[in-house]
Amino acid sequence: MNFNRAIRILKENNLMLVESAQKDVVVTCRTRTFDHIKRVKYFYNVLVESGQIPIEDIDIKRVMKHDADKLKPNNLRRQALRYCADRELTQQELKDIDDVVMEHIKTNPHHCEYWGKGDYTSTGINCRNMEDTYIYELCADWAATAEEKGNSLMGWCNKVMNNKFMFNEHQTELIYSLCDFLKDYIDPSLKRDYGLKQIKLSTLKV
Repeated sequence: MNFNRAIRILKENNLMLVESAQKDVVVTCRTRTFDHIKRVKYFYNVLVESGQIPIEDIDIKRVMKHDADKLKPNNLRRQALRYCADRELTQQELKDIDDVVMEHIKTNPHHCEYWGKGDYTSTGINCRNMEDTYIYELCADWAATAEEKGNSLMGWCNKVMNNKFMFNEHQTELIYSLCDFLKDYIDPSLKRDYGLKQIKLSTLKV
């Protein structure tokens, strides 16, 4: 066999393996996203049914679409790249990850970064204009993530509150109160490991 042809075939086979693995990651990422959305809806519903949310701040229709943008094909493909830490990514792939994360947090008001200047690596992000209606969804989001990963919800609050994210006194009291309430509804048995090795987002900004 011609040497150059053999090299080309080897490269094509490697590319096929990468593409096949990528498809598997995309499928797993989609499953994980659907699961996360279900968890968010559950915790938000807990807040609604327990009377934690004033009637004027309840927005079931919006929460039913929580993270829906992540499920768009191109967004899902780029989101899945975050879980390809077991291989060397191209510069374009790294840019795709940065782009899709920034697009998501800057267009969804349940994310603190939506309200202030900065990105996912920033600290001291000013969230004082964040409206209460989005704070309820934020806390449901944090509770959902804590349950999936088996982490402490209050530990996360203590880590980011008025450090990474800056809130006023009312917001701070509300968030701590809601998270303290939701922590008792987290089921440790529902922790789930999807086997996805995640790239640390902080490394994208180096």
